[in-house]
Amino acid sequence: MTSRFPSPASAAFVGVLAALGAIAWAGCGPGPESRYYCDDGGCYQCDAYGCANVAPPNHATCKGNANCGPNEICTSAGCVATCGDDGACPKGEVCKAGFCGAPGSTTPTKKECETKADCGDGKACITNVCQACGGTAGPCPCTTAKDCSATQACVSGSCTDVKNTCKFSSECADGKICADGECLFACSDAAPCSSGFACDKGVCQPVVSGGGCKLDTECPAATPQCVGGACVKACTADPECGAGHFCDQGACVLDTRPAINCTDDLQCGGSAAPKKCVGGFCKFTCTTSHGNAYCRTIDNRIGFCAKDGVCRSQQEAEAACILSVDCGGGGKSCVDNQCK
Repeated sequence: MTSRFPSPASAAFVGVLAALGAIAWAGCGPGPESRYYCDDGGCYQCDAYGCANVAPPNHATCKGNANCGPNEICTSAGCVATCGDDGACPKGEVCKAGFCGAPGSTTPTKKECETKADCGDGKACITNVCQACGGTAGPCPCTTAKDCSATQACVSGSCTDVKNTCKFSSECADGKICADGECLFACSDAAPCSSGFACDKGVCQPVVSGGGCKLDTECPAATPQCVGGACVKACTADPECGAGHFCDQGACVLDTRPAINCTDDLQCGGSAAPKKCVGGFCKFTCTTSHGNAYCRTIDNRIGFCAKDGVCRSQQEAEAACILSVDCGGGGKSCVDNQCK
C-alpha cells in the first residue's frame, strides 16, 4: 500500500516551503485521494507532498441585493453566495447558516439596504432591511421630514399626515398642549401621568415596554405593526382601535391629533362674524394695519396679531419653535412652542 506521507527528503523540502508560508500541513484529509479539504482552521488544496492554504475569495461591497450577482445576497461582509451545503460555495469557503464564508469567520447579517433610496417607493430601510410602510402598511419611520412624503411631517419618529399634527396648544382639546406636533397631556409633580405614560419635559409621553421593536417581523400576530418602537394592532378604520387611538395608515396609534372644529366660516358664527375658519379652527383674524391693539379689543389673552393673520397669545405669536427640529438638536424638544 502506498503511504500518503512524503519521503524524508521531500519532507525536508516541504518543511522549507512551509517555513516560507507557502504550504500548511494541517488538514490534508484522510488519504491520498483527498485533494481539497476544509476544517475550522481554513481550507486546503492537497497533493502527495502536503496541503497549501486556499484563501477565501474577496467579496464585493454592496448597499443592497441589487449590487450583487446571481445566487448572491448583500450582507455585512459584502456580496456572498447563498448555499445549502459546502459544495455550493467557492473554494476557500464553507456553508454556514445559508451563507458561504471562510471557516471560523462570523456569520454575516443580511443588508438589503443602507438608505430609503435603496428600497424604492413604499418601503423604508430599517436596520438594513427594506420594510413596506405607508399606505395601509403602517407609518414610515423617519428622522427628518425628508424621509416622508410632501404631505406628511416627521413626528416622534413616524411620518404622519400634516393634518394630524398641531402647531399650537390652542389647537388641542382636553387640557392638552402641543409638543413636537402632538397634542399631549401636561404633567408635573403635582399632576403625574396615568399608567403607561411618563412625564418628560412637562408632557406625558407613552412608555414602550418589553424592549420595543424595530421591524414588523419582531411583532406578534395580534399586534403585527411596529410603530415608534411599539407593536400595535393593524386596522382599516378608527373604531377598530378603541378609545384614545386612531387608525393611521393601517396601524392603531395614540390619538394625538389636534381638535379641528370647523371646515368653513359658517361654522364659526356666520359670514358676518369676526371669526373665520383658519386651518380647521375658528379664529379671529387680523391684519398688520390692525396691529396688536385690535386683537386686544377682542381678548387680552389673544392680544397679538401673528404672522399668519390670526389673533394669538404672545407665546404663539412669538413661537420659538413648531417642531423639535426647530430647536437645533442638543436633546431639546419643542413643547408649547418653547425649546426645552
